[in-house]
Amino acid sequence: MKSSRFNSLSALAATTLLLLAGLHFSFRLEENPPTSVPDQPRVLDNRLELTLFAENPDIVTPIGIAVDSLNRLFVLESHTHQPPSGYTGPKGDQIKIFMDENGDGKPDKTSVYAEGLKEGVNLAFSPEGYLYVVTSKAVWVLYDRDGDGVSEERNKVLELVEPASVYAHAALLGITFSSDGWLYLSRGNTSGASWKMAGTDGATLSGYGDGGNIVRSRPDGSQLEEVATGFWNPMDLKFSDKGHLLAVDNDPDSRGPNRLVHVVPGGDYGYKSLYGGSGIHPYLAWNGELPGTLPYAVGLGEAPSGLLNASLSSLPPDYQGQLLSSIWEESRIVRINLQARGVSLTGNTEVLIEGGPEFRPVAFATDSQGAIYFTDWVLRDYPNHGRGRIWKLATRKNEPQQVPRRLYAPFLPNPEGDPLKEMYALQSPKQFEKLKKALQSADPFLRQAATRVLSGPEYHEVALGAVRDADAEVRLGALLALQQSGYQPAQEVMLQLLTDKDERIRQRTLVWVGQAGMAPLLTQLDRALSIGIPSPALFETYLETISHLDPVFIRELKNRSQPYAKSIKRSLLPQFMEQFVRDGSRPPALRALAVKMLPHPEQQLDLLTSLLSQEKAPELLLEVVRSLATIAAPAAAERLLQVVWQPAMPVQVRSEALLALTRQPTDHSAQVVPLLNSPSPDLQLEAVRYLRAYSTTPAVQEALRAKLTATTSKTPEPLRQQLTLVLSAPAAGRPASYEDWEKKLQTAGDVQRGQQVFYSLQGMCSSCHAVQGRGGDLGPDLTHVGKSKSRAQLIRSILRPSAEITPEWQGWYISLHTGEYYQGRQIDVGEKNIELYTQGTGFTDFAKKNIKEYGMIKNSLMPDGLESQLSVSDLRDLLTFLEADKK
Repeated sequence: MKSSRFNSLSALAATTLLLLAGLHFSFRLEENPPTSVPDQPRVLDNRLELTLFAENPDIVTPIGIAVDSLNRLFVLESHTHQPPSGYTGPKGDQIKIFMDENGDGKPDKTSVYAEGLKEGVNLAFSPEGYLYVVTSKAVWVLYDRDGDGVSEERNKVLELVEPASVYAHAALLGITFSSDGWLYLSRGNTSGASWKMAGTDGATLSGYGDGGNIVRSRPDGSQLEEVATGFWNPMDLKFSDKGHLLAVDNDPDSRGPNRLVHVVPGGDYGYKSLYGGSGIHPYLAWNGELPGTLPYAVGLGEAPSGLLNASLSSLPPDYQGQLLSSIWEESRIVRINLQARGVSLTGNTEVLIEGGPEFRPVAFATDSQGAIYFTDWVLRDYPNHGRGRIWKLATRKNEPQQVPRRLYAPFLPNPEGDPLKEMYALQSPKQFEKLKKALQSADPFLRQAATRVLSGPEYHEVALGAVRDADAEVRLGALLALQQSGYQPAQEVMLQLLTDKDERIRQRTLVWVGQAGMAPLLTQLDRALSIGIPSPALFETYLETISHLDPVFIRELKNRSQPYAKSIKRSLLPQFMEQFVRDGSRPPALRALAVKMLPHPEQQLDLLTSLLSQEKAPELLLEVVRSLATIAAPAAAERLLQVVWQPAMPVQVRSEALLALTRQPTDHSAQVVPLLNSPSPDLQLEAVRYLRAYSTTPAVQEALRAKLTATTSKTPEPLRQQLTLVLSAPAAGRPASYEDWEKKLQTAGDVQRGQQVFYSLQGMCSSCHAVQGRGGDLGPDLTHVGKSKSRAQLIRSILRPSAEITPEWQGWYISLHTGEYYQGRQIDVGEKNIELYTQGTGFTDFAKKNIKEYGMIKNSLMPDGLESQLSVSDLRDLLTFLEADKK
């Protein structure tokens, strides 16, 4: 189940036509939920059958589940998970045993194995057959030495000593064992609170402001060590047949999707609680975007809770090597088809079981015959509520079945060997050439393994030399290794790397300087901006590093002065950005980036208008005009109009000013009509786009018709098409089908015109998507979309947006009793309120008493029919812009 912001959902693709909603699943809020079971989850694979094994009152609010060698089901029954006032259940959590001795699919005996636990989360049997239970604060091993079915002894093997109090699903979470007997445990991010974990031999781990992590120890709690970090709240973890450790991790508030992660020793998966719950920060990553962090394997739906290696079951043979995951919030169980990706994994998901709002699957276990059992919390209500079910999933008779793999059987060998294990085994500086080759690999997991080895003390001198290597990948790996090793004195190396010709190295060095609190280098940070034109990401990192070097922040972070690390404030000096923009000694391209990042541009009208008068560099003027486009004010509109009619200005700046003018509420059509006869085709085109909003006005319509009539064979096709579209005139050759559109859109367009389509009111792209820091945040950033999607994929995503919706872009809606209807990309359901991240206003809070229903939207929030708003040339130009390399 989801922790912290339990229902937090990451970004979705949307447009300003959000209210063109499609079909949806709904969840109705009821003050008194029914005691009967109104819905039967549906299995989408007709070779399988799902049966109800047990339900309330025999089992209520179940979470963890495990099966012993006698095929007895041990189920963790929660009674301490935020019980409401007047709750009549037991005072502590219980572990119940269910036995089906006659094999009829129903329990013949039910008994209590253990009780008195607090905030139980998960169960697992060790390879030796002992039952381990994870609570939010400790891991216990339970013994039944006399074999009477009741545990008479329990020993604490691991403990979360700090914090004294923590949200149950941001603390200790999942548990599993490797075939060689190590206990693996996942820990949530403790909401940014300082934490400390202790084993039985005195070994401890601790942190403050870091992310959740995966740790391991011996089954008796000794030899405690960290395996990997950078998680939000990794709810469960399991091993694959070949020994890949896999974890399901819930997502931060504003970054997604929820993810399946391949966990490797020393891996950093990008999240740190110091930077708040949104997950958006230049020092963070979620899919390996920041050098030194690792990508996820598969994106998952909202609130994955449990994980099962399907090879342990007797499902059909095509499930061999796959995983099952429960998606709590979406009332689904998905099958995950894994495939090799270098030395790691990737894959895709397919819904296997789906139910209604009273189906909330949590955890899995299998018996010796390969039948799958899983727990069902039933209600969306988070506190204990007295409902619960256990389901059994099995292959139908006469259908082919795989032979179940034995739990904790030795991992299957990889015919190609184990490159990661071989890499970790390197211990001599004489083997550096092997590390160097791995650092140059395209595989991030190989690079990470080499970096981890290089961070060892025996490689210290080698790493210092490698930061001067001719190959940028080697220098980057050496930088990361030195940072991981805590190398001191680091100042000289940092100074060198701040001027490295590779921007990634300069960016990562800035992160190192900031995280190390290297205040003496504050005046040297401009070195990182001195080579070429910095990307927005580098500039944002530069600004954050300046904030990190605030002496008060450094001191408070070191002293852990706040209960939660994210509460420690850091900021730029007052007027820093404004002074940066005004500094004429800086390159115009750099000042243009600063203009883009000015806080509250609506308060900077005087500064922006002064720049239009004083500056001549086109790149700076363009960003000023684009910032003015966000300010709806008569003064801004008047200044933009002046730019439009200023012949000395570059045509692109004038064209952008005209585009910006479309976002002003005042009517300037009379001043724009003469531009239909401008010598510049680009200004003519933008004039037509502007006048589209006033095309029913007689004077405007007459001018547009006259322009269309006057077109000749020499008239640029984009202009002709735009006039035809605005006037709804018959358009020769306009595609009539999806296949026709595909053919028409194969040829290249114009990048600059495509950029203006992206920001136009007709294109609407920028209302939800950003490119290079400009645009909305409801949809995915499209700066580098051309590197990950082919033109055919881009065409499909525009013309058929609902054909394929990944979990990352799932939309949600809220319908009020008043008839009002809202849609957004994230939802956070609390006890009394629901927050939805909506277009334009961000998080909007709704009282549950005012809500009629809420749920997932089946269709994409990006509606069909965008092509009807654009000409063929518009779409061709837009695609070319999206594909372009934007640095």
